[in-house]
Amino acid sequence: MEDLISNKYIKFQPIGMDMSNKEQSQSQPQPAFAGYYPMYQAPQNGEIDLFDLIAQLWKKKHWIIGCMLATTILAAVYAFTAKEQWTATAVVDVPSFDTMDNYYQGFRLLEGNVDKPTSLEEVADKLFKQFISQAGSYNELSKFIGQSEYYKMLVEGKSESEKAKLLNEVVDKVKILKDKDELIFTISFPASTPNESKKLLEDYIKVVNGNVSSAQYAQLASQITNRKTSIQNQMNALMQIAEDKRQEEIKNIKMALAIANKSNIQKPELNGLTKLDTNSLFLLGKDALNAMSESIKDQPLTLTDHYYSLQGQYINLERFDVDGDSAQAFSYLKGPIEPVNRDKPLRALMLIVGLVFGLIVGLGAATINIAIQNNVNKKKYS
Repeated sequence: MEDLISNKYIKFQPIGMDMSNKEQSQSQPQPAFAGYYPMYQAPQNGEIDLFDLIAQLWKKKHWIIGCMLATTILAAVYAFTAKEQWTATAVVDVPSFDTMDNYYQGFRLLEGNVDKPTSLEEVADKLFKQFISQAGSYNELSKFIGQSEYYKMLVEGKSESEKAKLLNEVVDKVKILKDKDELIFTISFPASTPNESKKLLEDYIKVVNGNVSSAQYAQLASQITNRKTSIQNQMNALMQIAEDKRQEEIKNIKMALAIANKSNIQKPELNGLTKLDTNSLFLLGKDALNAMSESIKDQPLTLTDHYYSLQGQYINLERFDVDGDSAQAFSYLKGPIEPVNRDKPLRALMLIVGLVFGLIVGLGAATINIAIQNNVNKKKYS
């Protein structure tokens, strides 16, 4: 049977074919027979045998596992000894009416009776913008952090340059972010412990609010004082005008009385057509003019409605109690609470990274070692 199979594939060559052609024909690949599998061929020069490489790597598994353990242990040591960072957050919005009622009353008293008084929303926006502006101020942040016990603990034993660098790092980590299309801000304050981050955030918001409230109330009190002075000056001017009018009337009465004495007019000499003015006042007679002269000195000044309107404003301003501790320049949508998730170090992630890095280093070292050994063996047996 084998002879038949072999004869089936015999190739006849013409006479005169040289030996080189015969060798070339023998070197050409032979057809595969049904039911037979080709033999595994070794890789040529420059080719990589993947299965052989995997087998050799498996022999060096101890190297790889050792690298993985080493880098994982190093990552674990760092993860559990590195300085922690926790961040407390608070969400703030414009102040509500009940937190700024006193301030708004004083603000409205300053405006007086105007056609378009400032709305509560406008005053609230003004206070809130002042709060956010000061909260994001580098000077305010650095001053607060520099005076905190937390910062003093961090810089203990450090040089001045190290203190300044650390202060900048802490300040840069404080974030004030605005939500889209809304007057809502999130304030974040980091620290090394959850409780410390919450306390720092609470204290900072309290300090900023106190500064804004004090500044605004100081400005309000100053404006009220100036307004009262202005109103008092206007009232005094109106009283002086009224007094001047009275003196003018007294002068006119005295002149009319002198004319009545010279004319010996004792009783009024008036008729229905007589127009009583300054020039004809003497016609009232000596008796009436004497009575008018005595009574006008004791009667109160005749003041205008404007005077009494100013007087009402002055009384309201005088009675207003500037309560600088009652105003709040913001309201909480979410107050500061202790954070439950640590910012860093992320221990689980660091362990995974250490494990993967060890695997990569181990595989790389083992592969290089295998390549070096193969190269040595090739030179040895070549």
